[in-house]
Amino acid sequence: MDYTKAIEVAKNVFWVGVTDEKSFFRSNSYLIKGENEAVLIDPGSLVQYEQIRDKVLSIAPKEQLKYVVCQHQDPDVSSALYFFVKEGFKFKTIAHSRVSALLVFYSKDLDLYNIDYHDFSLEWDNGKKLEFIFTPYFHSPGAFATYEPEKKLLFSSDIFGAFQKDWDLYADEHYFDAMKAFNELYVPSSEIANFTIKKFEQKEINMILPQHGSIIKKELVKSAMDTLKEMKAGIFLENATAKIADMETTSEIPQEMLNEMLDIVAKRAAEVLGKEEAEKIKQEVLNGKPATSDSIKEFMLKLREKNRIASAVVKMPLINYAMDNADKLKGKIPSLVKEIIYL
Repeated sequence: MDYTKAIEVAKNVFWVGVTDEKSFFRSNSYLIKGENEAVLIDPGSLVQYEQIRDKVLSIAPKEQLKYVVCQHQDPDVSSALYFFVKEGFKFKTIAHSRVSALLVFYSKDLDLYNIDYHDFSLEWDNGKKLEFIFTPYFHSPGAFATYEPEKKLLFSSDIFGAFQKDWDLYADEHYFDAMKAFNELYVPSSEIANFTIKKFEQKEINMILPQHGSIIKKELVKSAMDTLKEMKAGIFLENATAKIADMETTSEIPQEMLNEMLDIVAKRAAEVLGKEEAEKIKQEVLNGKPATSDSIKEFMLKLREKNRIASAVVKMPLINYAMDNADKLKGKIPSLVKEIIYL
């Protein structure tokens, strides 16, 4: 598959994103082409603008791009607005008013269309319709997803995204661990995640198209929904770490538990850094010896040196593991778990 070109993922719907083999954090933009108008879903970042623009123009002429949907305000999603406006594209910027309040810092010349003032919908190209699903705090106050009812496509923004070293445009059954790692880091709580997923479950969905990660085809949609409903989110919430902070700790940890904790770190590290790099770090810290608290902590420190997000996505499963297995340590938790929370 040639990722230097636009790729049709459904009839008249194109992936126009950017991929970088050196990065675990890829950005997906999508173009929906009508007869006379086109809609760009998430215009991307400043640094990726030229690649995205060229792919858009390979599908639709400049004058047909009438709408640009910004599902939240993050620079990786929306900062390319600056160049689209500067280069003379004429379009309405579709966003929630809470998002629009920040988008104007990318360009003062935006023609804004706030979805919360227009019944969370848009009519375009002589009667076609887009529906917008409000997903507050997943992961920003004004975040939303876009539903294309004719083809039953869900453009989900960061929801269902993933950290991936080894990336493919389409997800397979192995995708969900990386997706879980990404979403439990970004969504503030499981309650917010479940609120959002229940909204999505009311729609018939043939394909999920996230802004990061891989496209999820119909046969995996239910598994994707179930994965996010079951995840334990909110790693940075005060009450998530308060339970750990108030628990007694112990440095006397059975070897079986140390092995399992090391495996958790290695598995999550592989999702972000790739299996080869994660295994290399694992062998370096073990140095031919059994797992210890010190080697696990050293693994975490090496992850942080390479990539702070790689170390962050490991914390939540370790916290969950400690809480789920506290009975094996007489209600205590491994002391190293408390230490790594603040690494």
